[in-house]
Amino acid sequence: MKFNSLKYPFISVVICTYNRKKLLRECLKSVFNQDYPKSKFEVIIIDGGSTDGTEKICDEFPKVHFYVESRHGLAYARNLGAELAKGSIVAYTDDDCIVDRLWLRNLIQGFKYSDSIAGVGGPVYPLKPELIPNNIYIEAAFGLFNRGDSIRLINGFITSNCAFKKEIFDVVKFDESLGTTRRGKLILGSEDDDFCQSIIEAGYKLLYTPYAKVYHQVIPKRVRVPYIVKHAFDQGISQTRIFLKRARKMKKSRITAIRWAAAGLGINFLRTIHDRTFNSCYGLIYSASTLFFTVSCLDKAIVPSNKN
Repeated sequence: MKFNSLKYPFISVVICTYNRKKLLRECLKSVFNQDYPKSKFEVIIIDGGSTDGTEKICDEFPKVHFYVESRHGLAYARNLGAELAKGSIVAYTDDDCIVDRLWLRNLIQGFKYSDSIAGVGGPVYPLKPELIPNNIYIEAAFGLFNRGDSIRLINGFITSNCAFKKEIFDVVKFDESLGTTRRGKLILGSEDDDFCQSIIEAGYKLLYTPYAKVYHQVIPKRVRVPYIVKHAFDQGISQTRIFLKRARKMKKSRITAIRWAAAGLGINFLRTIHDRTFNSCYGLIYSASTLFFTVSCLDKAIVPSNKN
């Protein structure tokens, strides 16, 4: 199907990567297979200092702009990508994802619903779902996301499948104390949740569309119980920092954040007793970690202070 390129805005597709050249090549193949005018998008690769020849992979594709971000963390990389973007729309996916052929087209359609729509996101499915045992199907640990089959307003989505108006970055940026530090020992995150929440607080709206599809590679180590447990524990650190950030915005003390964390632990404890599933256990570990770090203040010793 051919499109009139005048009807489609110029898009900057930002992909953050680190030492995953084989996965990145497959991702780029899917991006350049888009049913979208080739003259209407660019690809920006933000590399975290790869040593596996990632830059050479990028040379295999046209219109790929390669940059290195020496600071650790996905939030740094995503902010840099937005800063360098020439498009009026900044789209994000990850190096271990395969995007649907109509991905860009369907993301752009979402912005036509209302001028107040600042971001559009869609589902992220496992590329090979058979590799994930049913009893440990945990969206957060596997980088998955699915909010149904209807187009609707939503509170947030994950950055492996989303697009934002470039102008929104003049108002909100990714919190650089929350981004995942894969080269370190921590699996931090939640910068996408925080970013989306900040957009909504600024008076804008986010739209979910089931038609903009992305497929996530199933990384073998993520299917293992030790990784999932560590992921839940480390995410508790990130949630602690989000709670504290929200409390400061409300001009509340750390006690307020502790109450939120305690409430979350209580809910997940009851859910675990009722469900007795690995999924509910993940939530229990996550909320217990959140309460521990919120009470102990040890998050300050583990990661830099959040100055936002």
